[in-house]
Amino acid sequence: MTKRAVSIYLTVIGLLLAFTIGWYVESFLNRKADPIPFDSSRAYRDVQTQVAFGPRTPESDGHVKFREWLRAELESANWIVEVHESERLGHPIFNIIAKRNDENPQIILGAHYDTRFFADNDPDMAKRSEPVPGANDGASGVAILLEMARSLPKDTVPVWLVFFDTEDQGNIEGWDWILGSRAFAEEIPIRPQAVVIVDMIGDADLNIYLEKNSNTAIRAEIWSTAEKLGYGNIFINQEKFSMEDDHTPFIEAGIPAVDIIDFDYPFWHTTQDTPDKVSAESLQAVGQILWKWIVEK
Repeated sequence: MTKRAVSIYLTVIGLLLAFTIGWYVESFLNRKADPIPFDSSRAYRDVQTQVAFGPRTPESDGHVKFREWLRAELESANWIVEVHESERLGHPIFNIIAKRNDENPQIILGAHYDTRFFADNDPDMAKRSEPVPGANDGASGVAILLEMARSLPKDTVPVWLVFFDTEDQGNIEGWDWILGSRAFAEEIPIRPQAVVIVDMIGDADLNIYLEKNSNTAIRAEIWSTAEKLGYGNIFINQEKFSMEDDHTPFIEAGIPAVDIIDFDYPFWHTTQDTPDKVSAESLQAVGQILWKWIVEK
């Protein structure tokens, strides 16, 4: 090979190398962040599945079918499932716990799965004796936790997913609110660093305000994550409601807890709390935020 041929050859190699390096640099600089693997379409289907079981009122057929389905879904995602059985006011309670190992949790994510016996806020007086379908008030929070079970990396801090029973039967004779979470907080000897409850978070018109009784440090972390992910218009950095919800027994026990809830829901405790009032986009927003918050712990 002549000197001229060698020179041409080296020039071509140099140009190709420069082009290749430039392409990789540009690709790296312009690469979008890896998407958070929270599948909101699947979560929405989980909402539909739960409602299709019928009312998940305590001791109903739908309640039993739900528990069997949930166990199967969690175990297929390689979580260990335990049932915390208890009783309050003469009613059996079945809190469902999902965990990856025997470590005590640093974080508990919780949602209630029972639906209300009576749609006592229904505008149609004739329907107030009917049960609530519970698409948003029940199924949406469960769907968030279930999709977390499928998508959270295995190397996160220790997390328990807890599906609370008998949350929604207050102001009914012989019942009270938050029986399941109260039994759990009183009977399970653990002290996580954070308990986060999701309730009524599937509303298609989602507006989540700071709940007044929630731990201020934890809620600030979550709302900051929401802002960074572009959901500051949904997670509104302003206090609005003071709720008695499944976070309450933990707060009373001195455990930091937060309630993520959109209580501006016109179909609350009505027969119109159906899947068409829930959106995959709302599930995606809440799921992404909590997924990111946990993974960065």
